[in-house]
Amino acid sequence: MDTEQIEKPQPKKRNKIIFAVVGVVLLGIIGFFSWNKYQESQYELGDSNIGTETGTLYPDTEDYDYYNKMLFDISEYDGISQKYREGIMKVFRDNGLFNPDEGERRFSMTKIKDRASKVYSFGNFTGQTKNDEPELAFLVQSEDAYESKLFIISSDRDVLFRKDYSDAPIINSFKKGSKIFMESEVLKPSPKDGLIIKNKNSKYALVYNESSKTFDEFYQYTNDDIIQNKIERERPVEAEEEVNSEEEPAPTVVQEEAP
Repeated sequence: MDTEQIEKPQPKKRNKIIFAVVGVVLLGIIGFFSWNKYQESQYELGDSNIGTETGTLYPDTEDYDYYNKMLFDISEYDGISQKYREGIMKVFRDNGLFNPDEGERRFSMTKIKDRASKVYSFGNFTGQTKNDEPELAFLVQSEDAYESKLFIISSDRDVLFRKDYSDAPIINSFKKGSKIFMESEVLKPSPKDGLIIKNKNSKYALVYNESSKTFDEFYQYTNDDIIQNKIERERPVEAEEEVNSEEEPAPTVVQEEAP
């Protein structure tokens, strides 16, 4: 007599093990992707914090102290707060000034005490400062003092202006409304805060142009310049010498007839 083989149901314990393994795998996959997403968000957050009030360029205290001592090791720079010092450090870093290429000049903030106060100045140069935090203009110079670079940065450490000079000028800022020369010998009120750039032989005013979104440079006349220019304009035109003065008659050439 044939007996029917009745299939026995699989134990519930085995099903639980399978479900547990699948659950662990799924949790692992979800956890892996969640961790990657978290890391990406933290990386982006770190980048966005550079240049903000809460972000710092050199979160490592040792790095900040090292560069701080390298650039600002005299008391004349005490007027520059940490926020702006980090902005200057960022300019040095982004322009390769900390580690120049072979053959290129090395630049730094001046170490001459009576000059240090004349290589940086604050002002609302663009008229677009945030939270009443001014913009900063500063000069860096080569070790041999044959070349300088002028930078203007915002409170967010963005570079607004840069220019190279073949000497070692000094700077100071002036307020909106101050009288300066702008393309003429007539003093006019400046439309914005500006910067005076002075070297041995000349002086220029740097003023932001709202229309072109750039900085314009205006030569500043000295009293001697104005006097000399006035003399040149008023100098009478010298009378021309008479061209038709008496001339000796030209000699008569007598041609001999050919034999």
